[in-house]
Amino acid sequence: MITVSAFCKMHSSFWKSLTPTTDIFIRRLNLGHYEREFPEMKVSTHPMRRGFINEVAFAAFCQSASRNESWPLRKLTKSELDEAVASVHSLSIRREVGGERISSQNFTADELFDIEEQRSRLSRIFSFNRPAGSLIVEPIFPGCGIVDASKGDLIVSNVLFEVKAGDRLFRSIDIRQLIMYSAMNHISKRFRIEKLGLFNPRVGVSAIISIDDLCDEISGRQSVELFSEIVAAISSGEVSR
Repeated sequence: MITVSAFCKMHSSFWKSLTPTTDIFIRRLNLGHYEREFPEMKVSTHPMRRGFINEVAFAAFCQSASRNESWPLRKLTKSELDEAVASVHSLSIRREVGGERISSQNFTADELFDIEEQRSRLSRIFSFNRPAGSLIVEPIFPGCGIVDASKGDLIVSNVLFEVKAGDRLFRSIDIRQLIMYSAMNHISKRFRIEKLGLFNPRVGVSAIISIDDLCDEISGRQSVELFSEIVAAISSGEVSR
């Protein structure tokens, strides 16, 4: 069994064959077909620590959302920050620097600001003015074939969001992950998902597109047809790399 992320990275031939125009779609999206939600963050977080900081910020936001806290958020307490750090350390892919197990006491002032600002932006976009029960954090999609059960990032009403906080715009692998979660949900029927979204709190941009429109854009297929082909491939285990 492999993760959704690993499947999206390792099987490039499969994806190029099935969704040949994903790169074209991403190039067009990144040329300005996105929404500017916030100014780009200017924080001097060291690039080697940025991945961990992003994970902590997202974990802290999920904890705030689980407590039904809405924007504007109060500042994190030390115990809440410790809880977010512990949550990230428990992930199967650990965000550690040079073998060091990071604690909240290791954060610089810039890193603490980075975490708080990302958390605030996530809350402003996903929690503010939303009806109760419309936000699902870290939805679990049942495994299928060679792909293990996986956690997505967020479902807001009928939109599945992937959150990427890198110092960049969007990439093809972001689209592949959304398509994989959608295909797994197509089989399980666990959630009502009609649209797919991307949000980068660091760069401050977002994009939303209907599932049917995205599948047509990247593969020329209807969503049901594309998802059926993905499910058949991962169920058989005969997937090209």
